[in-house]
Amino acid sequence: MLARFYDRIITGLAVTGGVSLVVITIAIIIDVVLRNTGFRPSQSTSALVEYVMLFSTMAAAPWLVRKNGHVAITSFVQALPRTVHVAAGRAVLVLCIIVLALLSWRSAAVGLEMVASRSVDMRSINIPSWVLYAMLSGGFGMMALEFLRMLLRGETYTGSEASH
Repeated sequence: MLARFYDRIITGLAVTGGVSLVVITIAIIIDVVLRNTGFRPSQSTSALVEYVMLFSTMAAAPWLVRKNGHVAITSFVQALPRTVHVAAGRAVLVLCIIVLALLSWRSAAVGLEMVASRSVDMRSINIPSWVLYAMLSGGFGMMALEFLRMLLRGETYTGSEASH
């Protein structure tokens, strides 16, 4: 039941990330049309686009890992003997998990520092700085979980099963 809930969160975040890209595309088009027709566009469009791009990246990334849409260079490893191929693939998964877990932890730590200092990211709109780090920490953490799930299922970083 918990796994299904988590699966729905991953899918929901990916859909939300995709929809948010559509929304900012429309916002940019409206901004350009307003500028070129002599009207005054919203000053916050640029800042909102930057925030939404970070959100959409972190929201969709765990789903991309799940669907093996992440970048994987396999030509060298596939030329290796099968046992070495599998071992290298699992080693890469472990490395991905460690790096992403560290990035998630560090983003969370910096975010907590931003909460304590009441830091605000000031642009054309003001957003508490911790929000940016929360997006990073959540995205990196869920990507680490997705790579961990791959490892526990016996897959390698290319998404192939170890038994093949």
